[in-house]
Amino acid sequence: MESLTAKLCAFARAWHSSQSNHAVFNDFLALDFMGQEEYENVSNFILKQFPEESENSVELFNRKYFLPIVLSRSRFAEDRVKLLAQSGKIQYVICGAGVDTFSFRNRDPNVEIFELDLLQTQSYKKKRISKLQWNVTKNVHFVAVDFNKDHIVDKLVENGFDRNKPTIVSILGVSYYLPLRIFAETIRQFSEIATTGISIVFDYLQKDLLSDSVQKLRKIVADCGETMADSYRDQEVFEVLERYGFKVDEFLGQNALQQRYFQKGNLKAFDSVRLIAAIK
Repeated sequence: MESLTAKLCAFARAWHSSQSNHAVFNDFLALDFMGQEEYENVSNFILKQFPEESENSVELFNRKYFLPIVLSRSRFAEDRVKLLAQSGKIQYVICGAGVDTFSFRNRDPNVEIFELDLLQTQSYKKKRISKLQWNVTKNVHFVAVDFNKDHIVDKLVENGFDRNKPTIVSILGVSYYLPLRIFAETIRQFSEIATTGISIVFDYLQKDLLSDSVQKLRKIVADCGETMADSYRDQEVFEVLERYGFKVDEFLGQNALQQRYFQKGNLKAFDSVRLIAAIK
């Protein structure tokens, strides 16, 4: 079965796209991709999560639990992709792509895109694409992968990945479900992926700052039939990056996220989320 949390992220982006202020991130294809029926199904799921909030449940869910995470990390990753692509042809690997719409919003032919995800979620996405009759351009590749079992580099190379091109890897929303040792193995594999330079962007929950909001997020995910793994300490993450030759290029905690993305409007950065860009 496809990931319900992926649909929740898409729902948050779709809901936000209907608002007047898109200062952080505007996924203008999210609602079209979901379709009205699926949008209503997810909306009803949220209503059950917050029955005491009645008609304000959807707004509460989006503003408090998903939008601050989803919008900031999408903007963070795509800004770096656009910047690097100005220098020529690059590859963009999206891990846990879910129902991300970048492959259809992107208009830069310099960007070769590889979407990595579980087979079930990817199959659902392909069915939606077919139903919508969206054109999959030749620079988009779908790669089914199990992060707990598969060798990621081999899977990518089998699907046309060029190890000689500069590469950005997005590992957004993935660490939430991986024990630290599996996350470290993912970083190790990506450290070997490209011979001409690699940049990785990822987010995680800081273990020492877990709040009531995180506990509620865990419950929402559990009600989706999925299980969040243990969070990481900052020092643990830094040690993993150093072990495999990565240097931290950007590190954004709550205050930095608030200042960069949420100075305007009524969204607040999620308290324990960290965003990192690292290069090798």
